[in-house]
Amino acid sequence: MEKILFVILLSLAIAAPSGTASAATTPSANAANDSSHWLYLGAQLGDSVVGALLGLQFTKAYSLEFRYDYVDTVYQPNGKINASSTGAAVVGMFPVKFGDLDSFFIFAKGGYERTREKTTINDPGIPGLFPATTTISTTVRKRVTVGAGVQYDFTRDVSGRMGMNAVGSDHSVYLAAIYKF
Repeated sequence: MEKILFVILLSLAIAAPSGTASAATTPSANAANDSSHWLYLGAQLGDSVVGALLGLQFTKAYSLEFRYDYVDTVYQPNGKINASSTGAAVVGMFPVKFGDLDSFFIFAKGGYERTREKTTINDPGIPGLFPATTTISTTVRKRVTVGAGVQYDFTRDVSGRMGMNAVGSDHSVYLAAIYKF
């Protein structure tokens, strides 16, 4: 997994926009050329995940993004599983424009995530023989995360994002709304 992260980060460094393109060929010229935005907040909704993100924009092409996700509770016949995750990732944004279509960004990211799962199991026991018990266990996993997607700037301050995260063998697709400060 470390090799995959290395290849992604190396690709981001090699494929970074050189800044030689004209304003007419870069996406959302106002947003792409705006250096006043260095902080952004976002909310994301995915398949079984609701989350928030905070980003620090270093350049027009790179940012550091922190996120928190709450995973829907999984109910089982004799218990439930609650999970949440926090993570940090480096994000590379690459401008794209196809003919007369509106321009947008393709992004790739790589980072680290910590997931906490709390499992509660209820055993009703057998009356008169075995008492009822409840077992609670907590598991913490630390894993490399990678992701990619597209982002469109609706205005100078508001963007929409559609992406995919891969954390170990877990994959999730999400939509996000981002506000830039």
